[in-house]
Amino acid sequence: TIRSWADQRDDILAYTGNKKRMKLSPGGRSESFPDPTGLVEFIAEMRARERALTTTHIINWIKRFQPDWLRLYLADKEPGMAYQSLLRLLQLFCNRHGYSRQRAGHTKKSRAALTEVRDEFAEEFHRAYSAFDADAVYNVDETGFHYDMPPRYIWSIRGGDAKVSSGEKHSLRMTVALTVRADGTKMPLLFVVRGQPGGQIATN
Repeated sequence: TIRSWADQRDDILAYTGNKKRMKLSPGGRSESFPDPTGLVEFIAEMRARERALTTTHIINWIKRFQPDWLRLYLADKEPGMAYQSLLRLLQLFCNRHGYSRQRAGHTKKSRAALTEVRDEFAEEFHRAYSAFDADAVYNVDETGFHYDMPPRYIWSIRGGDAKVSSGEKHSLRMTVALTVRADGTKMPLLFVVRGQPGGQIATN
């Protein structure tokens, strides 16, 4: 009601969460895990050190710091379903706190080393080009993509040959350059295709 809104005026104005939420306090079920803060800190620390964090690591942490809760949780489940239930609980816990399952990537350098290289490059760049105005500095990022991709599967006579001519085996490649000026102005997209100087680009 309007009266309750007036009473909560300061809290409403100071709210920094999702503006679509109808309540100031988060809704939903309460956290069933006894120490969510400690587990989140463990997960964050593992990823900060770029360790390959798996559900097994999380379970081992629970065994070490919350053995009583783990024992009671597993005892309450149906035979043969306790482990799957625990996995599901931990997946929901991670998703709820902003983590998702991803394919592990391998880097030759640590994140700290890459950050140091980035900072050194930024310092060198600003020192070398400090005389230029913001509207004269351009940042260009190019990415390539393929079009007219040949199909992976085709219709062919059963028991016959599914070969295709060499002209239909390869896709065409185009490069698009994304450019923005240092003053924040976005430039039109630049498309780069293979062709002859002065030639025409097919419209169909």
